[in-house]
Amino acid sequence: MPQAVKVRSDIEVSCYSYEGIDAVKQALKEGLTFSTEEMPIKINLIAPPLYVVSTTTLERELALETLNKANAVIKESIEKNKGNFVIKMEPKVVTDTDEAELTKELARLEQMNAEVDGDDSPDEDDDSSEGEEEEETPAVKES
Repeated sequence: MPQAVKVRSDIEVSCYSYEGIDAVKQALKEGLTFSTEEMPIKINLIAPPLYVVSTTTLERELALETLNKANAVIKESIEKNKGNFVIKMEPKVVTDTDEAELTKELARLEQMNAEVDGDDSPDEDDDSSEGEEEEETPAVKES
């Protein structure tokens, strides 16, 4: 019985031009056009600008080829809008251990990104008594 394999690629997609996040969204949607019922492609955000493009299928070689095509379309689309595209990890078959590492990395990044007490700047919520404690000078009588 053939075994399903998970194929994944890590990419960075960013755009600092006027189109910005819309250009990133459009590029990633164009990458998803290669998704089929037999080979569903998923694109997940790890932490901006890092994304994981992945699929699970029985066709190992076809999956690698498809993810390469999806990455090429994403690159072409984002660069059309003056954005940046970097492949951090070429498409490759990943094992359960690789997936466990990804899960740990996601948890670590989520923890780093979480809001913590004290994150607010002192100026935001602190309308306290700055400058209110002025010394009173005694009135001087002129004779």
